[in-house]
Amino acid sequence: MPSPVQIAVDTYIRAWSERDPAVRASMIEACFAENGRMVTRSREIRGRAGLADEMTRLLADPRLLRIRVTSAIDALGTTFRFRGVAEFRDGTTAEAFDAGEIDATGRISLLLTFAGPLGEVDEPRAADSRLRSGSGR
Repeated sequence: MPSPVQIAVDTYIRAWSERDPAVRASMIEACFAENGRMVTRSREIRGRAGLADEMTRLLADPRLLRIRVTSAIDALGTTFRFRGVAEFRDGTTAEAFDAGEIDATGRISLLLTFAGPLGEVDEPRAADSRLRSGSGR
């Protein structure tokens, strides 16, 4: 049986592809806290209405082909994380990493969204070398 965090994340992900506004609104209500927050680098979206507006805006874009998850969904306890991508008709994509937590009602209360791929480190950082040598703490 799926856990509350798994149910919330699954519903949230499916809502991003739901074209029917009434169905999408019921999905948002089921998975997102009334005062939930979605935080990106450039803004904060508050509440179900704000999230619904964001989903409506993206789904109205005629360039959008589909949205899909590109990683395993790590959802355990009260936290989750996953990667996803929006694919556009011209062959371009927009990647994102999402992480968050659910509240006591099983709804997403905080969602941190990072746009774009996470790059690799060019050279080892000082903490990395201390860990390898056994002196890091």
